[in-house]
Amino acid sequence: MPMEPGRDLFKAFSLRRPADVVFVFFLLLFVSSILGNFLYTWDVVGYVGAALSWQTSDPLAIHTQTYELLRLELPEQAFAGLVGGPYATAMASNAEQFYSQLDMYRIKPLYVGLLNLLDAVGLSLVDAGKMLSVVPAGLLCILIYVWLKRHVSANFALSITVLLSLCSRLFDVARVILPDSLSALILVLAVYLLLERPAATRWAFSLLVLSILVRTNNILFVTPLLIYVGYAESRLRGWQSIEVRRSAIALVVAVICYFVVSASFNHQWWRLFHHTFIESIADMNAFAVSFSFDQYLQVLGTRLRQIVIGNFVMVTMLLPFLLFAMLGLLASRGRFAALRMIVAISFLNFVCYFLMFPLVESWDRFFIPFYIFIVVLVVKSVAAPSMADNNQVPISGA
Repeated sequence: MPMEPGRDLFKAFSLRRPADVVFVFFLLLFVSSILGNFLYTWDVVGYVGAALSWQTSDPLAIHTQTYELLRLELPEQAFAGLVGGPYATAMASNAEQFYSQLDMYRIKPLYVGLLNLLDAVGLSLVDAGKMLSVVPAGLLCILIYVWLKRHVSANFALSITVLLSLCSRLFDVARVILPDSLSALILVLAVYLLLERPAATRWAFSLLVLSILVRTNNILFVTPLLIYVGYAESRLRGWQSIEVRRSAIALVVAVICYFVVSASFNHQWWRLFHHTFIESIADMNAFAVSFSFDQYLQVLGTRLRQIVIGNFVMVTMLLPFLLFAMLGLLASRGRFAALRMIVAISFLNFVCYFLMFPLVESWDRFFIPFYIFIVVLVVKSVAAPSMADNNQVPISGA
């Protein structure tokens, strides 16, 4: 009987190894450092309001409960930062305008639903948000460590895990109430199961679909990946194979989820783009600015100059990881076909994010899964062949 993915993941983890003991101490330090240096951005206001909107539809009640909860739960200085400045002041003083912002946060229904679930079992929404940032980040560190140990020594895996947890900005993301840690964990676990666990592909497909409900923009990664998996399996086993059918079903469900969620929460790309890069919008429902190609190009040009001319590495870690990706692709020629394709899909996502949402200073929080895939490819490419390399699903090309 196939072992459940969760049990299999921890099977290779044993405190009998010195590296595992050191990893546990690192993990404890990682989590305690996050909790001791937690940041409260305005997103906490949006997600608390989105969670409360599941409990009542009255804009005034949502607004009052949100700010009262944050006033009681947050440090005084942190709360003051969330009600200062023109935009934050407008949100704190106008319930209708605040309510109009919430669709930008409710569009992550699985994340908001988990906030409500944790609230129902006794956590405050603030503590629930912190848990959904810290716990997935810790689990992701464990997953990275276990994955790398399949291909290199425990000591090397430990070193890479520690560096990756910092250089990928996972530590920074885990310090903020956002769905990014959870999204990264789901995507990386799905790919791990696809590549390393032949009996668990159904779990991988399920996780890929669920990732859309955490972040709709995950569709940019999930869609080409599922298309590739179906194509690779069809060439190997024929179009009638169970994996082809599963990948096709997952693809259809993922696309349906994307369009249903986007329509349900009135997602408008240009409105979000305008709000983020051109001018903050106090009342989202009143937005009526037509798309301007000139404004769009102006924003892209400004952001491109920020990348090319600005202090690039300090703004984003994309450049070093792109260089690592090129190294991995060159070193792995003729091997690891699926992982190489996943890295190529990551490149596609880098381009899409630049064209659709060029938030250079915050890019890394979206790219954490892609950075991990790049590092895994590099490590596998330079490591000596192991038994684990032969224990993969056929799409891996190992």
